[in-house]
Amino acid sequence: MRLTIFALTLATTFAAATAQAADTAAAPTREQIQAAVDAGVAKTKSSVPMAVKMTSLAGCQPSPEVKEETVCLVGMSAGMRDGFMVLPLRQDAGVWVGVERKNAQFPAPAPAEAMALIRAWARDEMAKDPEAAKDKQMQEAATTMQIKSLNDCDVARKTGYLVCETVLTTPGQSSDIKAQFSYAFENGAWRYIPRK
Repeated sequence: MRLTIFALTLATTFAAATAQAADTAAAPTREQIQAAVDAGVAKTKSSVPMAVKMTSLAGCQPSPEVKEETVCLVGMSAGMRDGFMVLPLRQDAGVWVGVERKNAQFPAPAPAEAMALIRAWARDEMAKDPEAAKDKQMQEAATTMQIKSLNDCDVARKTGYLVCETVLTTPGQSSDIKAQFSYAFENGAWRYIPRK
């Protein structure tokens, strides 16, 4: 079974699934999310049993789309298919419940935070490699480049990275530069992922 089909099935049945009781001040735990996934799979009543397991939890944040919801970036295994997806959840009487919404969005870092991550990465690379320190683009990334916005961010199914269409400016450029940048959300913090 393809993971994308699983994601659609899970999104459809997730609304009826409930997780374990949750503390209203905290994000759902790995166990609470897995319980919601299990309940969602059970609700499908499929004639073909599905072995669906959450393999990793990158973290949860407030939903950028719906004020009362939390979105969690999780790695999932469905049979022979593995991949990352965003699961939306909300609280109902102190219990985490899944929300039926396909293509839920995971919030991107703010432009200033994204720029700070790139600056730190560029400075580190320049400190390690004298040739990189001579590169004009690396120098700009470390000092003068500015990120104006991150748009159309999507989670890459294979890596879990948030890939964003990014609008940049650099001194001396008469127009904005558009580039695709990736970020990893790990243990509640963002990390810039350089292009290879």
